[in-house]
Amino acid sequence: MKNAIIYARYSSERQTEQSIEGQLRICNEYAERNGLRIVETYIDRATTGTNDNRPAFQKMLKDSDGNASWEIVLVYAIDRFGRNAIEVAVNKQRLKKNHKTLISATQRTSDNIDGSRNLDGILLENVYIGLAEYYSAELSQKASRSLQENRNKGLFTGGRIPYGYNIVDKKVIVNDEQASVVLEMFNMYANGAMAKDIIAVLEERGLSHNGRKFLPNAIYNILHNEKYIGRYTIHGKVYTNTYPPIVPLDLYEQVQRRIEHNRIGQVSRETVFMLKGKVFCGYCGKSMNGESGTSHTGKVMYYYKCVNKKRNTNNCKKRTVAKDYLEQLVLDIVMDLFTSKVNLDIICDEIMRIHEKHRVEQSVLKLLYEEKGKAEKSLKNVMTAIEEGIINATTKNRMSELEREIDELSGKILTEECKLQNGITREDVMEYLTNGVRDLSPQVLIDILVNRIELYDDEIVIWFNYSDKTNPDDPDKDRRDFSMPENYVITVTSHFIIATKKIARNK
Repeated sequence: MKNAIIYARYSSERQTEQSIEGQLRICNEYAERNGLRIVETYIDRATTGTNDNRPAFQKMLKDSDGNASWEIVLVYAIDRFGRNAIEVAVNKQRLKKNHKTLISATQRTSDNIDGSRNLDGILLENVYIGLAEYYSAELSQKASRSLQENRNKGLFTGGRIPYGYNIVDKKVIVNDEQASVVLEMFNMYANGAMAKDIIAVLEERGLSHNGRKFLPNAIYNILHNEKYIGRYTIHGKVYTNTYPPIVPLDLYEQVQRRIEHNRIGQVSRETVFMLKGKVFCGYCGKSMNGESGTSHTGKVMYYYKCVNKKRNTNNCKKRTVAKDYLEQLVLDIVMDLFTSKVNLDIICDEIMRIHEKHRVEQSVLKLLYEEKGKAEKSLKNVMTAIEEGIINATTKNRMSELEREIDELSGKILTEECKLQNGITREDVMEYLTNGVRDLSPQVLIDILVNRIELYDDEIVIWFNYSDKTNPDDPDKDRRDFSMPENYVITVTSHFIIATKKIARNK
């Protein structure tokens, strides 16, 4: 008697738990008639079969990779296993590698319980899968057409209704009381208020959002939502007949500009911290955030302070650094390095030395293709032998080895090809660096060139980008230090220029 498991699934297409009970009953009856012992059951509830991203299904596949005590996967019908022809084929092949057989309790399959091939089942199984995939695609297309038609008519098609609106007879209407609050939020933010200020006003008036207190994320979601100007975008198409506008377009755009400025411009309530998000403590690695304080004379002072120092944790010894001093120091270093033709030539030459070395190493790609070609040829020979009836444990093991080898080589080839696609030229680097300091504001200059700053009490280390092209290499894979004028130590990696300079301790 062979051991078997049952895999059952129902989707949310007007199906219920009862369909699972029916599948299990029929599968158990089939197992009893055919001498199968059911040792486990895997069930996915309210889960689509158009892809294999199903928890119980994936667990079943993973269990099959191990030392599972079962040999048969029993399903009510093939479409319970899957409705995507490619994924069904791939997952069946995975089961076969693990010496497991897929059997349907109600349909002919390509394999029989005893392991023999079922010739008419090969054809029928593909028909079942094709019909299931066609049914899913047709159902999806019909649903999409229906939703599209409703959107064209300006009808509400589901989802969460934004604060400020109600639904009446599938039409979106304005909730006047909430709409006035939404408009007030936009006006407050446009006039300089932040999310916490808006929340304080709303709480004072006893207002809530979906029965709960307003949170910063809820405020920003409202401020970002284009539905408040009567625009609704889905799948790249814009609809203007669904949501009645609450906020004037010019006010909405003003708020978006301020949100973007606060995000990119690194704004604080009192002043702009140009290096916010880029400065890290050299001693503990935590970020250094903008802070302010008032001196005994009443003057407000601004500085960068280590998060651990502020929290008084880990006994971090990093001193606070005056905001103006640090920002000017970074700008001076940028100008030192990237306005001197001599410095630029030295740096560009070193960058190209590293990338030329990487390019030469790409000869490995040719070797990988050759190895993959040999493995594919060997696999083809094994498959030919199997088709001719020469099948035994040796041929099965060899086929599995070759398939694993081809998969590994394909992954290595993809990695090497990515490296080649991200190649840069000396002209690219020179253009990027010279444009980076040409007629740009200090803030934009920092945003473009500076990736990271490590700050010690007596030393600063700055990571500069030298290209807008990404590179999959580890930046520390190949690096070389060299000295430059103005007491800099420069390190060039496959992705960054790292400048190190001693600084005064008393700043």
